[in-house]
Amino acid sequence: MHTWDLARATGQDDRLDPDFCRRLLSGMEPLEQIIRSSGQYGARVEVPGDADPQTGLLGFIGRDPLWTANGASRL
Repeated sequence: MHTWDLARATGQDDRLDPDFCRRLLSGMEPLEQIIRSSGQYGARVEVPGDADPQTGLLGFIGRDPLWTANGASRL
């Protein structure tokens, strides 16, 4: 996720491998309560139900998939 953070903050290509995102999210979802209680992840950011795997993973770990360094929305 730090790859996404750094790429997004510096205006670089922030695309992550969709299969990796899908596998990571499916492994993390059953552990959500443990993950949240660790203090290492923020609250889930809601994303559309049909979101791509990267967007779903970002939202799950508490990242806003629409965040930009200059505050402008990418929608």
